[in-house]
Amino acid sequence: MSLPIASSPKYKLTIPSSKKSVTFRPFLVKEEKALMIAQHSENSDTMISTLKSVIQSCITEQIRADELALFDIEYIFTQLRAKSVGEKVDIVLKCDTCTDDKAQVQYTIDLTKLQVTIPENHNKTIPLFDDVGVMMKYPTLDVINKIESLDGKDIDTVFNIICTCIDAVYNGQEIFKAKDQTPEEVNEFVNNLTQDQFAKIQQFFDTMPKLEELVKYKCPVCSKDHEKYIRGLDSFF
Repeated sequence: MSLPIASSPKYKLTIPSSKKSVTFRPFLVKEEKALMIAQHSENSDTMISTLKSVIQSCITEQIRADELALFDIEYIFTQLRAKSVGEKVDIVLKCDTCTDDKAQVQYTIDLTKLQVTIPENHNKTIPLFDDVGVMMKYPTLDVINKIESLDGKDIDTVFNIICTCIDAVYNGQEIFKAKDQTPEEVNEFVNNLTQDQFAKIQQFFDTMPKLEELVKYKCPVCSKDHEKYIRGLDSFF
């Protein structure tokens, strides 16, 4: 006779980039174990693969975790973590001036209240010249990981990554989907932009939405006031 299997409660969340409402369950012991193993491996590819797998398993609806934006992944996982482990996380914040071991404070973050912030000047549709512009798509977690692994000198790779984030080029009412063009055609289009026009595309990346919380605290040793943004999964866990 088979042993009884516990049923999991269901919750709702809204994916930030698409505004799509989905149902999810907390992650299970086997999934928490996989996350711990991935974290201890200190291998970014392993951690990314495990994160996507857990998200894919816990969300009831059909989604493609490998197509989600970085801030989607961060937000979804914080909500999974809140319902699976606990809604509150304590972090230690240090003074950026003092070297005293006591120059730190403990701060509690409520994961359920974390929000993705979108800068006012952020836009996925970018006019470039005349009636021509581009429609952008957010880089995935894999793309972000690839960018962070570069040494800053691989200009061609960075350029190609930027090109892969162009979803479409429009000319008035006519829209050319990037997936219907060859990579060479998209690269040629970007290569022929002026510096000012290319800077508009770069601004899309500079102002991308972020999962963050502004924390204000005072050093208990020197009384210096601090303001710091807490960002990224590593900060919350």
